[in-house]
Amino acid sequence: MKIIGNVVLSLLLSSSIYAGQKSICGTDDRVPSSLPKIGRLLGKMTDGGGCTVTMIGKTCAISAGHCDATFGFAEFNTPPSIGGRIQHPESRDIYPVDKANSVWNYSGIGDDWAVLKVLPNTETGLYAGDVQGYYNVDFNGPKAGDLIRITGYGLDRSDPERNLAQQTHTGEVVRLRGSAMYHIADTMGGNSGSSIIRESDEMIVGIHTNGGCYSRGGSNSATVISENQELVKAIRACLAEEALLSY
Repeated sequence: MKIIGNVVLSLLLSSSIYAGQKSICGTDDRVPSSLPKIGRLLGKMTDGGGCTVTMIGKTCAISAGHCDATFGFAEFNTPPSIGGRIQHPESRDIYPVDKANSVWNYSGIGDDWAVLKVLPNTETGLYAGDVQGYYNVDFNGPKAGDLIRITGYGLDRSDPERNLAQQTHTGEVVRLRGSAMYHIADTMGGNSGSSIIRESDEMIVGIHTNGGCYSRGGSNSATVISENQELVKAIRACLAEEALLSY
């Protein structure tokens, strides 16, 4: 296991993956989705919820560093919840996370990220990126005003079927400040780790980490990939390593 930065702070915050839940920007405009490249992270398969993960390669995925307690399993193609309780997909869509060879950090807004190694499915022997697909990362970064999409597994107090099941929404990038991004796409606790995907080209430009929106304003926040050199280094290292795998 490799942890960069403020280890003590990360450990304190990892126990509360639903921190910053006031993150709906105005009204809740999220809608159910079924994007196979984006999954739910669980520390144990008996957990009632977790964080969000996105494949960026055959074995590589990204999430938020403060989600480290959920780096056990990544599950994709998840069904709707029943009575507010999460439901699991078929076993062939569940992949162990190699936490020991993953890299993550949490040192505040703009420096909260994880690059995960996802192991093959124990039933099929196949890699998640080969089966579910993956998004490409843009190392050039977003601009204020860009329309972005956030898809993830956030809480939903209004609809039991949608609670902690996959939903998606778009919103604009409000401003950028170094490696911190502020946006108005709707999220809730459980969306931590969701990729920030630019709508114009479907490239990943950031990682959602914190709430901050409310009914009359505010903004949610994220880590900008291009402006965080440790994150860029970790992504490139993971993708270079997986390129050596035989296909």
